Amino acid sequence: MKEKILNTFATMGFQLEEMEGFGYGFRYEGINYLYMPNDDDEDFLNLAIPAILEVTEDNTNAALMLMDKLNSTLKYVKANRLGDSIWLFYERELYGGEDFEKLLSRMILHLEAAINFFRNAMANIKNELDNSDDTPASDTEEAA
Repeated sequence: MKEKILNTFATMGFQLEEMEGFGYGFRYEGINYLYMPNDDDEDFLNLAIPAILEVTEDNTNAALMLMDKLNSTLKYVKANRLGDSIWLFYERELYGGEDFEKLLSRMILHLEAAINFFRNAMANIKNELDNSDDTPASDTEEAA
């Protein structure tokens, strides 16, 4: 199955580079992706966008909020924390007879939409956090 998928990527014009310990990396529209074959389960197809956000002591709460928002809003793509970063995954069971070009195209587009969703949500949360530091004048007057 792995060879069929690698051949399909080649047919689609992608140049995959073997990434030791991870699978195969490729770029699309400026985004790094991983095809992560599972030698123990040939019917498991996994694409990922690695390390979209480094989780630090300062942003842990925002990162968890972003993961929760993405996981509860989007279909098919899920965010997971691996080590000190957040990754996006699209996992699928293969049943046989799939049109791999169509399937891989859809998976890549869903992951691309998910990273855009994540970036927009991150900007919104950052704006909310920045604005929460501002104390409205009416609150200040009441406290005096």
